[in-house]
Amino acid sequence: MSQTRFSVLIHQQAKKYGDRVALKHRDYKTNTWIPTTWNQFAQNVTDVSNALIELGVEVQENIGVFTQNKPESLFMDFGAFGVRAVTVPLYATSSEAQVHYILEDASIRYLFVGEQQQYDVAFRVMALSSNLKKIIVFDKDVKLDARDESSIYMDDFLAMGKGGKHQAEVDKRTAESQKDDLMNILYTSGTTGESKGVTLTHAGYEAVMDAHCDRFPGLGENDIVINFLPFTHVFERAWSCWCLCVGAELNVNLRPQDIQMTIKEVRPTAMCSVPRFWEKVYDGVMERIEKSSPVQKSLLLEALRVGHEYNVDYKMKGMTPPMGLRMQYSLYESTIIAFLKKQLGLERANFFPTAGAAVPPKVEDFVRSAGLR
Repeated sequence: MSQTRFSVLIHQQAKKYGDRVALKHRDYKTNTWIPTTWNQFAQNVTDVSNALIELGVEVQENIGVFTQNKPESLFMDFGAFGVRAVTVPLYATSSEAQVHYILEDASIRYLFVGEQQQYDVAFRVMALSSNLKKIIVFDKDVKLDARDESSIYMDDFLAMGKGGKHQAEVDKRTAESQKDDLMNILYTSGTTGESKGVTLTHAGYEAVMDAHCDRFPGLGENDIVINFLPFTHVFERAWSCWCLCVGAELNVNLRPQDIQMTIKEVRPTAMCSVPRFWEKVYDGVMERIEKSSPVQKSLLLEALRVGHEYNVDYKMKGMTPPMGLRMQYSLYESTIIAFLKKQLGLERANFFPTAGAAVPPKVEDFVRSAGLR
């Protein structure tokens, strides 16, 4: 019997990286990014595991996490994995009907919520639920309903796990974790009827991690990643797991609508996204080119033309560009293309996977021409 990778991952990484930054999140009150070290991450995971035992969470019990992207949702995930619990993420914009359906379908007793909107929905649903016993609120600025006698804040929940009084039980469950244990149940958006819960095992995630490490050795501990898609989305969730496996730094984008701002603040080397993100980048660049002076417009278009010839016509086909083209591209890459990337916050770009829909040819051509992987 061997413990699963994700039941111990954060603790193993903390031993390796210690006080190196593992996560950051944006504090909107101070407009600064707040770091969480690997040691702090591991301590939060330990406290979550112990607090879940204190609540009476059973092996393979489903726990709901109804929030936008927040560091606390990662603490919850890995704390739950340590005690063989299953996390069930709900989209932050889910309606009362959707939340109620998932809580009943997955028999969820404990629901963790992010901000005021999610709490308000959850509290109204609680009166209708036959399962929900307690709501735990991540954001301490959330105002609890005057009638609410059971909800607590995340700080209070973590305090229940301080001191590790249940650590022996945590260690026992970790050691007994199985590859075929459920890790997540991810519910579909429900756009084609009632949401369907997709059951995902530790073995499935671990196989994906191994495959990606074999096929894409270019992502590693020096990468700076920004999380744009919701952790409820299987693409972002699995991508983030992989990033944590290789020791990359995650920058958690709390508000999806702010990505154009936060990407310039973080200046990431990597990010997973859907094609719509790159369509907006393309539209923004094309608009800027059209508004440029004739000379600037000509230079920008010429730089992209040369970039296309160098990257698409030669490099992507495994061919060596001729000397003249290499010199031309080198000049544009270090000047105009570099300036363009900096304006987008992508001057440190390493690897930007995209999925979920077809990428429009003109958008892919632009991205390739700019030398973005």
